Amino acid sequence: MHKELWLFTQDFPYGKGEAFLENELPVLASGFEKIRLFPLFHQGGARPVPKGVEVVHAFTREEAFRPLAAWRVLLGPFQFLKVLRMGRRTAPGRGVFRTHRAEFLSQLRQAMERERLFHLRMAGNYDPERVRLYSFWTADWATVLGLWKLRNPRVRFVSRMMGFDMYDHRAPDKWQRFQLFHVRQAEHVYVIAEAGLRHMQQRFPAQGKKFSLNYLATTDHGLAPWAPAEVLRIASCSNLVELKRVPLIAGSLRHVQGPVQWTHFGDGPERAAVEQAVAGLPGHVQVEFMGSRPNSEVIAWYKSNPVDVFVHASRTEGGAPVALQEAASFGIPLIAADAGGVREVATPESGQLLPNDLTPAMLGAALGGFKRSPWYTQEARGRVRAFWASRFEASRVYGDLLKELLGH
Repeated sequence: MHKELWLFTQDFPYGKGEAFLENELPVLASGFEKIRLFPLFHQGGARPVPKGVEVVHAFTREEAFRPLAAWRVLLGPFQFLKVLRMGRRTAPGRGVFRTHRAEFLSQLRQAMERERLFHLRMAGNYDPERVRLYSFWTADWATVLGLWKLRNPRVRFVSRMMGFDMYDHRAPDKWQRFQLFHVRQAEHVYVIAEAGLRHMQQRFPAQGKKFSLNYLATTDHGLAPWAPAEVLRIASCSNLVELKRVPLIAGSLRHVQGPVQWTHFGDGPERAAVEQAVAGLPGHVQVEFMGSRPNSEVIAWYKSNPVDVFVHASRTEGGAPVALQEAASFGIPLIAADAGGVREVATPESGQLLPNDLTPAMLGAALGGFKRSPWYTQEARGRVRAFWASRFEASRVYGDLLKELLGH
């Protein structure tokens, strides 16, 4: 049984991203004697980590972006050629490969330099019988670990696959440059939705058994306060980026009769477009943009502010969205567009699933009729919360993952 976990992240515990790990890490820390946490980048303030977790900076920022020297590539071309051939084979066409060739080779040499430095600094502490390797994304660190495995076949690692690291349409010119290499090298890949699991098993039938489902899950904070009110209280939480379609939520509110209070958590490049959509709303609609907040502040807000319904309009999703799970954990009914693993959270037990080709009028009709629906009762909210607990409660979901990681 493994005693130590090496967990590889993009930034966590630095910055505000990868908030899912705030729920997962405490459960993992309860089972391992020690966890070494390797953020690829370490800028901004660090969030607290559980006891027994040590944050390790494997490289400086300059080293993380530095390509392997050309003479080193020529001295040992095996790694370089193997990954190059695999990447070229998976490109959708020769034109796509030519377009992105320089960037692909630069990324590969960068990963090779990271691997060289990581091997130099950490290989002496690695014993596959004692240490478990887990990449939180099947992306940058998975490339490094895959290269390390080419150097040392005793290296064994697992990874998570979320969305941008899974679907072709999320990659430039629909080319997931290193995905075949990742899948071949990883011992196991945890996918965060049934939709993604089916996609990857169809995409890599020969490696189908390497994939299994382990949701991103959320912590129990109890039932939120609620009572009927004159105003319809709507919440949403997402980055303000094009694929989240937040302006569509704003546009839907002009189709809702009666007073509306919409609160949105999140920020991003689409903020101006969202504010423009809000500017034209009628006077009975009140909007509050909360901006980008730490997850702990979002949770605190849910615990003290009644919300009638949570709305999610994303066009594409890699998993079963944590924002939907968190709302459901408080008993808040859901209205969501059918994308990726959304239908695994927004079900007949938890709310209403709308078509992916959503329009403002369609969403407005669903919101306009919400107070007259069976969801506008305390009993319905209890059922929403019970559904969440049966599938997405962190201690159970991550407890299952912990058992697997300890046992492998």
